[in-house]
Amino acid sequence: MEENKYICPECGSEMMAVYEKPALNLTCPKCGCKIATTKWEDIDLDDTTYKIFLKPNRSPGTESIKFISKITGLNYINSRKLLENGGLISEEKAVEIKKQKIDLDLNNIKYTIEPMFPY
Repeated sequence: MEENKYICPECGSEMMAVYEKPALNLTCPKCGCKIATTKWEDIDLDDTTYKIFLKPNRSPGTESIKFISKITGLNYINSRKLLENGGLISEEKAVEIKKQKIDLDLNNIKYTIEPMFPY
């Protein structure tokens, strides 16, 4: 997929874009023209509440247990039980679920998200 190219309305040069959600700031390197607007991604507008469920893991490692303790606020023993038995660890909007999904993937922890998570 090709990125959007923004053209300066003053001189026709390609503008440089800086995106800091939801602000999109465009600056022309040639004439200095500046434009500010908002740009929302689909995930920012998704109002669905998603749930992350851990899949059971009979022998979770120490690092996995510590990680689950950190994100759930549970103590070590309860985090180990949650990993061993599986269960709900989070119920959030799409933006937060995506962050948690990335962290779970980086820590090789198996999970499911309901409803289907398209991001």
